[in-house]
Amino acid sequence: MTQTAAFAPHLGAAIAAGLLICSGLAFQAGAEGAVMRLEDSLGGLAVSGDAQTATSSAARIANREIVPIPAEYTSSFDGTLMTVQDAGDAFLQTPTLAIIIDDVGLDRSATERLLALDIPLTLAFLPYADATSELALAARAAGKDVFLHLPMEPVGLDDPGPHALARHLTADQIGERVRWALARVPGATGFNNHMGSRLTSDAAAMDALFAPLSGQGLVFVDSLTSSESVAGDRAAQAGLRAYRRDVFLDHEIDEEAIDSALSDALARARETGSAIAIGHPHSLTLAALEGLGARAAREGVQLVTIRDLAARES
Repeated sequence: MTQTAAFAPHLGAAIAAGLLICSGLAFQAGAEGAVMRLEDSLGGLAVSGDAQTATSSAARIANREIVPIPAEYTSSFDGTLMTVQDAGDAFLQTPTLAIIIDDVGLDRSATERLLALDIPLTLAFLPYADATSELALAARAAGKDVFLHLPMEPVGLDDPGPHALARHLTADQIGERVRWALARVPGATGFNNHMGSRLTSDAAAMDALFAPLSGQGLVFVDSLTSSESVAGDRAAQAGLRAYRRDVFLDHEIDEEAIDSALSDALARARETGSAIAIGHPHSLTLAALEGLGARAAREGVQLVTIRDLAARES
């Protein structure tokens, strides 16, 4: 099966390792004071093992001031999707599975494990993590697809993080927060929602989100954190290429449950031609992904990034 230019993991991993070292030094020397430093290191997040538990209140998040990002830290995305090179008929006819890993950026060691995996992945970075910009550049150098994991208002009291989109914001305020978030994730080719069970069910809020992004070549994936979500439909109506998540890989953080979810994702790909699965950088999820390339090949499924999926369907 013909491989795409994005599937050059071994060389990419070596480049990424060097970039991590160099960019880390650069950030330590020059980024302080230029990029917003989050309060309490991670904006009120308490990180413990695999779980990242949000502790600051929704009111605190809503009232945070957005700090402008200097031009040198803005996204380098040029508004065009990278096409699948030398795909051929085999790629176009083979069932595909795209895997998104959410919540990337908070845990450097987990991110490095993701970059070392020799399978196509789309990594969705939280914009407020201190190391996000640095690690997003390293991910791009490693041949991974880079997404923004955009915080949105959920149902209930869970905290989506700093600068989350919320229903009380004006359209201008939503646009400002989206621009800030995209600037924090250089090279992002698209985005999906972090939480957002309440906001994604609000058509007016979704229109305010997607309208200014029309024509920029970005892809949107609705994480479907709510059965009431209208996000995918509103994104498509605004002219974005839009997809919906099919399977959550680690809703239950258990080895057998994750293995079963991967089986469901592969089966869905075979049955419908393509599928999108979303997971998180938990140790058990990363371990399951290590053998996924061979497993997918045995089952006749091509692993792809969201960028490849969009190019395939263009």
